[in-house]
Amino acid sequence: MARQRPYTRPRVPMPMRLTGRDRAILEAIHTFDGMLSLKQIDRLFFSGDGKTQPRHRMRTLFTNGFVRMPDAKTIHRVPLGETVYWLGEKGAEVVAESYGTTSSDLTWRRNPRWAQLEHDLAVNEFRLWVQQACAADPQLDLRQWVPETDFLAYPDTVEFDDGQGHNRKRQVRPDGFFLIARARPDRPKPDGFAFLLEIDMATHSNPSFEHHKVRAGLAYLEGEAYRQRFGLRFGRWLVVTTTQQRLDHLLAQTEKAGGDQNFYFATFDQVQGATLTEPIWLVAGSRELTSLITAASV
Repeated sequence: MARQRPYTRPRVPMPMRLTGRDRAILEAIHTFDGMLSLKQIDRLFFSGDGKTQPRHRMRTLFTNGFVRMPDAKTIHRVPLGETVYWLGEKGAEVVAESYGTTSSDLTWRRNPRWAQLEHDLAVNEFRLWVQQACAADPQLDLRQWVPETDFLAYPDTVEFDDGQGHNRKRQVRPDGFFLIARARPDRPKPDGFAFLLEIDMATHSNPSFEHHKVRAGLAYLEGEAYRQRFGLRFGRWLVVTTTQQRLDHLLAQTEKAGGDQNFYFATFDQVQGATLTEPIWLVAGSRELTSLITAASV
């Protein structure tokens, strides 16, 4: 599998007209926490078949300063087979204009998080899955998605028992939060389903997961900070990981820490191509497969 080649901008780029789709692409890059891959852009705005049109258009946006790409110093940090883009100054100006502000007042990502690039691409993939699964079901509406950037900028702090009789404090910074509404013909108000996301790339030890994720995550769901931030008294943690073996280890640590019924597990392969109503998620404490929508009904 080939690695993306670094590109340099010509001194005098070919003239271009910024289209409505170009603007939507720039806004999507910003919305998806500041970075999208070519494959993800293709799926969102083109055929999704890997044809040359999206690559050519993104290169045009790059040569005209609307997006940025890795250079010779950073290209080795991009996963094989991927091409990534983030906003340039001109792209940030376009996004800021759509928000009725200026690029100097817009909070936007100047560079990818190189050390977490594979992780951030995986978060994007999961978000795309949720977005497209909701779009495919007329009863479902993705009402809200809060990216990790918001939690990094404004983290919530919780206190929790570490399981050894000591009180700990920790900032809770999930990889995302999303809220789905499901229309019900027999009810005037839709059902609500709220989820906190943890994308696990198998880079942390199991004890770290037990203390830093499960115990702190439970305290967050049950605490006032969560209710004040989202105005909700319900929610679940979703953990998506690399292999079934890794899932089994994380599940055991979750149950040891008392996370029963509050943590759902799946692998990336299981999520890919599934719907939100398919029973692919393993629930801590019951070991039963369930679906997100029916299991989290209010």
